Amino acid sequence: MTFTNQYRVDLRELHFLLWEQFDIENTLLHPEVNSEYSKDFIHELLFHARDFAYNELGPAYQQADREGCKLLEDGTVQLPSVYKDLWKKYTESEWGRLSSPQKYGGLSSPYIVAQMIYEIFQGADPSFMVYPGFCSPAMYLIERFGTPAIQQKFSQPLATNEWTACLCMTEPQAGSDVGAIATKAIPQDDGSYHLEGGKIFISAGMHELTDNIVYIVLARVEGARPGTPGLSVFVVPRRDIAADGSLSENHVRCLRLEDKMGIHGMATAHLSFGDNGPCRGYLLGERENIGLKQLATMMHMARISTGIYALGLAGRAYMSAANYASERIQGTGFKEAFNPRAKKVPIMNHIDVRRMLLEMKSKVEGCRALIHKLTFHQSWVTNLQALAEIHPEQSEEYKSQTKHHESLVHLLTPIVKAYTSDQAWRVAELAIQVYGGHGYIKDHAVEQIARDVKILSIWEGTSFIQSADLIKDKLAMGRSSKLLALYQQEVGKSIAHNRDAGVLLEETDALSDALATFVTTHALMGQWVKQQKLELIFSISTRFLEMMAEVTLSWLLLDGAVISVKKLENLEDPQDEAFYKGKIAGAQFYVNNILPGVKSKAEIIAKEDFSALNATADTFLQRTDRFA
Repeated sequence: MTFTNQYRVDLRELHFLLWEQFDIENTLLHPEVNSEYSKDFIHELLFHARDFAYNELGPAYQQADREGCKLLEDGTVQLPSVYKDLWKKYTESEWGRLSSPQKYGGLSSPYIVAQMIYEIFQGADPSFMVYPGFCSPAMYLIERFGTPAIQQKFSQPLATNEWTACLCMTEPQAGSDVGAIATKAIPQDDGSYHLEGGKIFISAGMHELTDNIVYIVLARVEGARPGTPGLSVFVVPRRDIAADGSLSENHVRCLRLEDKMGIHGMATAHLSFGDNGPCRGYLLGERENIGLKQLATMMHMARISTGIYALGLAGRAYMSAANYASERIQGTGFKEAFNPRAKKVPIMNHIDVRRMLLEMKSKVEGCRALIHKLTFHQSWVTNLQALAEIHPEQSEEYKSQTKHHESLVHLLTPIVKAYTSDQAWRVAELAIQVYGGHGYIKDHAVEQIARDVKILSIWEGTSFIQSADLIKDKLAMGRSSKLLALYQQEVGKSIAHNRDAGVLLEETDALSDALATFVTTHALMGQWVKQQKLELIFSISTRFLEMMAEVTLSWLLLDGAVISVKKLENLEDPQDEAFYKGKIAGAQFYVNNILPGVKSKAEIIAKEDFSALNATADTFLQRTDRFA
C-alpha cells in the first residue's frame, strides 16, 4: 500500500507569533548573541522544515503505524521499514542539531524557533520524533551535572544525534511513586557502578538506528536509604565505550515491547540491566543520592516537549478537519434545506461544523500562543546568560532580568504540559466528528491522531501531577505567592493595553472578571489550608489548573486579536484579511464559549464537595454475587 503525506501546517500563523505578537526581531534576535538568525534566515528554516515534514516525515506516519515495531528472537528491535532511511535524511539535514551548542557542532538556534520547527516535525510523524527527541535534554543534563570525563564521552555524540538517549525511571512496582524504585547500583573499584534491575515503558528504548543509546537511569546505590532521598542518576550506555572509542556489549537487554493504543512506530521497551552480565553505569556528577534534584531541570524540559508534541498533533487534527470540511460535499445550506433543487455544499457551510472548527482553531492557536509565550521567555533566559558572560560588569542586572523570565517559564510549564495535552485529545475527537464516519476508518489519519495523542496526558507526569505542582510548588497552596502576583501583573498589562486600544472591550472585561475570579479561588485554597482541608485542595486541583489555563489562553488570544484589529485598519497585504479576521473570530469564540467555564468551575470549587474524599473502594466495586 502506498502512503502519502496528509500533514498540513499554516506557516502564516507561526510568522504571526514570531514577528507580530512576540516581535522577536526587535527583542530576542540580539546582535551579540544570535546575529546569524535574521528574519529572512528564520523564514528559510521554517520553509525547509515544512518541506521536510511534507516530503519525508508525513508519508511515513501511517506506514509506521501499520508496520509497528517487533522484538526479534535475537533480541534486536525491528522498527518500521521506512525509519532507517528517514533517520539518515534527518541526521544528514542536521535538524537534530538545532538546539545543540556550537561547541559540539550545533546550530544554537533561539529556543522559540527550534520548538516551532519541532512542532512541525512532531505533527508530521510523532513516533519517529521520539527517537531523536531526548538527545538534547540528556546532553544538557550531562553538561550541567556530569564530570568532564562523562561530558567527553557522551556530550558530542548526543548533540549531533550520532547516538540517541532515553530516560529510564518507571518500574513495574513504581509508576509515579519513584520512591519505590528498586534498580540497584553497585559501586566498583574503578569508580563506575554495575546496574541491576528492570525498567518499563521506556520510549525509544531499543533500536538499531544508531550504534549506541545513552540511558539516563534513576537507581539506588547499594545500601542507600529508602524513598526518594536515596536515588541517584546514572549514565548507562547500551554499549560501553573503551578508551580508544570502540564499543562493547554492556548487557542491556530488551525483554518485551509494549502493545500500545497508539504511537506504534515508536518502540516502548521493557529493559533489563545486568541480568546476563555486568552492566556498567557512570554516576552523574560526583555525589550520590541527589538524583531527583538533578532530574528536575530535565523533567522541566521534557514537560515542555510533551506540550509541543501535543500541539503538533492537535494542529494536524485541526488542519486536516478544516481541509476535509472545505472539500467534502454533502447536504445543502440551512436556508435551502427544503429546496430539492438546491446545490450541494461543502460541509464547512453547516453551522455545527463551523462551531467545531472554531473550537479546534481557538484551542490550537491558544495553546500555540501559550507554548510560545513560554519559549519566548526561555529564549530570553538563554540570551541573558550569554550577555552576562559577554558583559560581566552588568551581570547583576542580567541576573535580575533572568529571574523574571525564569519565573514565568516555571509558572507556565505545568499549564503547557497538562492543558495542551488534555485539549489535544479533545481536538482530535472533534476532528473525527467533523469527518463523520470517514474519521473512524483508517483511510484518513485522524483516528490515528486520537490514538497517538492520548498518551500525552500521562507522559512526564499526569495532568493531576501537573496541577499539584502548580498549586503546591508554584502558587503556595493559596497563600501569598510572588508568582501569582507576577501573573496578575502580566495579565493586567494586557488588559490595560487592550482598553487603551479601545477594541474588543467586552471580551477584555470578561478576561478581567475571569482573572479576578481565579485570584479569589486561589485565596479560598489559602483558607482551606488554615482549616486543614488539604485533601480538598487536591481533589479540585485539576479543575483549578484548567481555570488558570482558560484565563491564560484568553489573555494571549486577545493579545493576538487586538493586533489583528489594528492590522486590518491599515492592511498592507489584501491576502492577510481573512487571516486577521480569523484571529479575531478565534479569540471571540474562546472568550465567549470557553472562558465562562472559569466562573462555573469557581462555583463548583466553592461548594466544597467532599464526595470524592468520602468515597471508599466499596463505592466503585460491583456486588452481584448474591443474585447468582
